Amino acid sequence: MRVLLINPPSPERLGAPLLGLQYVAAALLRTGCEVRVIDAAARLFPHDHAWIVDQVRAFAPRFVGMSLFTRWVWHAYRLAADLKDCGFMLVAGGAHATVCPEEPLAHGFEVVLSGEAELSIVQFVQALRAGETPAHVGGSHWRDAEGLIAHGPPVQFVENLDALASPLLAQPLFEAAWYDARAGAVTPGGVVTSRGCPARCTFCANAVTGRGFRYRSAESVVDELEDWHAQSGANFFPFWDDAFTAKIPRLTGLCEAFTSRLSFPLQFSAITRAGLVTPDLLRMLRRAGLVHVNFGVESGDDEILRIIKKGLRTEQVVRALEYAKAEDLSTACNFMLGFPDDTPASLERTLRFMQRIAPLVDTFSTLGVVIPFPGTALYDMHHETFGFTEWWLQERCSHYQPLPACDGGADFMRLYADDPTLELDFFRYDAPTRALIRECLRFKAEHNLRRMGMLDDPVFAPRPVLAA
Repeated sequence: MRVLLINPPSPERLGAPLLGLQYVAAALLRTGCEVRVIDAAARLFPHDHAWIVDQVRAFAPRFVGMSLFTRWVWHAYRLAADLKDCGFMLVAGGAHATVCPEEPLAHGFEVVLSGEAELSIVQFVQALRAGETPAHVGGSHWRDAEGLIAHGPPVQFVENLDALASPLLAQPLFEAAWYDARAGAVTPGGVVTSRGCPARCTFCANAVTGRGFRYRSAESVVDELEDWHAQSGANFFPFWDDAFTAKIPRLTGLCEAFTSRLSFPLQFSAITRAGLVTPDLLRMLRRAGLVHVNFGVESGDDEILRIIKKGLRTEQVVRALEYAKAEDLSTACNFMLGFPDDTPASLERTLRFMQRIAPLVDTFSTLGVVIPFPGTALYDMHHETFGFTEWWLQERCSHYQPLPACDGGADFMRLYADDPTLELDFFRYDAPTRALIRECLRFKAEHNLRRMGMLDDPVFAPRPVLAA
């Protein structure tokens, strides 16, 4: 059976293949399918919709699978409309298809597979081979013979992550030149050692991987790292786990495997909650190869942290950064600006907090204005009040570039100091609130440029911010 997977075009260009797409492609290959991948969001993807349509017709797949992400789903639906006359079944998956499973059925898709797709895509292929409907496929949604929306069993989460096909199986399917013109092969875009996040932050939708924490064996992770190193020579890997430090005993086993079994000097980065790290834990991770840690802070105001259910206090952030610097780790902090409960006073506290921790932070995240994604408590509580229901279906919300290409100078400063989301004005900020959001963005940008040694150029001369 032939299957064509598409990551649709988007203004956000990718420097490496999406890990989820690699896992799905690998699962299909293991079932014996002939698979082709078109990553139209790749940084150097050189083609248009017409080329994609021609490729689909020439390949003649049994079905076309497409990844849907909320910010760029408008582009995916446009591509689906162009593919409609090709005569091949369109199947939607991904985060947006999980939280809005019926919506794609109104935009040209015949089947939606919600949740982690490695199991459901295999079940779907088996159903097609048997000439059956997706009625027994977990997380499936489709229209029956009468045109009514039908639903399969509930989503099934992958309990045994070690049993998944390795994403390296799918590497030959990706065009390396679409990501890096100098590359002879696709480089690793990251590794996931666990899935699920037990947190209940109001701004986050855990619909795809769920809140149940599951993790791979140390042997499985080491084998993947060795395979990547043998294929590409890489020894640095970003770990994209949502809750990397959630289970200390499993981390102990992982670190022991890294130091005793790997044939190369590993370096890795990780994302974690500031309240989940200790000096001993960071010391163990550093000895195993950790070089960079990213903390999700979100706000410098303790009341905002309480409202968004972050489960974190600002003093915990300070301690975590001090612990990390004591181990000589590179640090990054992510902040989100403009929650509906933010005020000029809370944002000023956030700015002052960023100024306080700046000596301990190597990089502040770029962008950061709050986006109310579907499937989150933030969206459910506020979309009617503020009038942004189904905002992702509006063309104006789908054309901004979060990190535009630039030649340097003022454009480069804008890249770091601006966030186009602010212009979408989801929460109708008043002038003082908007001004404080801009000051926070500006401070982060100037800090990052200073760390890169770029503020000596008069082009980047800082604008005054609030006094510390």
